[in-house]
Amino acid sequence: MKTMADEEFYTLQEVADRLKVTYRTVYRWVQENRLPAYQIGAGSWRVRKEDLEEFLQDRRRGEKK
Repeated sequence: MKTMADEEFYTLQEVADRLKVTYRTVYRWVQENRLPAYQIGAGSWRVRKEDLEEFLQDRRRGEKK
């Protein structure tokens, strides 16, 4: 069984860099619940690799979350 410690996470800036969008865009997706993210401490967010991949798959299919 996979635990949280075994999973890979990205910061919002890493997601933004990877997708070639701004940090603000990624933050908006999180606030709109389109991209799942976990808040770690004050103002620090993390996105699971699997959640990012699912988000991208949905966008490729033209679905909006």
